[in-house]
Amino acid sequence: MHLLKTKYSSFGTEPTGGGQWLHLNLHSPVDGSKVSVVAGHKAPDPFFASGSFLMFPWVNRLEPNPWAREPFYPSIHWLTDGNGIPLHGLFHNLPRTILSETQGDMESTVKFSMVIPETWEGTLLSKIQVTEVYQLTSSELKIIYELKNQSEEEFPFALGIHPYFRWNEEESIDDLFLIGSGFHQIKLGDYLLPERVLGGELLLNGELSLMGKNLDDLYGATGNEIPYIGLFSMNKKEKLLISGGNFYQVYTPQDRRSIAIEPMTSTGNFLHFPGANPSLIKAHSEKKIEFSIRLDQF
Repeated sequence: MHLLKTKYSSFGTEPTGGGQWLHLNLHSPVDGSKVSVVAGHKAPDPFFASGSFLMFPWVNRLEPNPWAREPFYPSIHWLTDGNGIPLHGLFHNLPRTILSETQGDMESTVKFSMVIPETWEGTLLSKIQVTEVYQLTSSELKIIYELKNQSEEEFPFALGIHPYFRWNEEESIDDLFLIGSGFHQIKLGDYLLPERVLGGELLLNGELSLMGKNLDDLYGATGNEIPYIGLFSMNKKEKLLISGGNFYQVYTPQDRRSIAIEPMTSTGNFLHFPGANPSLIKAHSEKKIEFSIRLDQF
């Protein structure tokens, strides 16, 4: 385990286990208490059932998939859903190694590199250097991905993270509410691939009780402000704000102990869905993607 900590917060990951998140404790700006905001991965949970993982070079589902060939398929890095659709990219379970680290009372930072499989050497994907940076302060975790295209061609991609959030261990998600900056819902089809952007009333533009709600929904930002999705409990005076993506997938596991809120640069099926807004790194250039998780006053 790797532990990043400040005087008032801590963040644990498992670098050799795909960078899985083990815990995130943030400092309440209201009463100074320590709040556990991530349902960390614990064995024998399946890899994708808790904690958090990186989705890259695509998020969620992609069909047809240009990586559906050797050396990427078949391999231990290839995952499909029950319909055989490829899921969550290829980087989710890659081991990490530490490039640099600073620990302090007010702010701590660690930078990881990805260990690329030898079988990928010589492919275009092996020429996209990905580093993962975590910056922790008392009430916020920033997650920064630095991408460097060392190839001779442009590289389209989608990138996101897949964290499972909670409000300490004692609260069911049925006690929680969602808020947001206002989104259009993107309709998903029978295979959970995006089909079209639904117009009309904005969603997550106010409070939404999670009581009894079963969600596996995709939301797209309207472009009017920096998008975010928030989570709060009526029993508390803080709110948890997740920001950085233009699209958010929200999913409620059956056990009702956590909620996945996935900030993403693009939708699933980003190469084929017209509203996907794929990102692009030009040849011999760099790009930075940043997400944040912040505990704030309500």
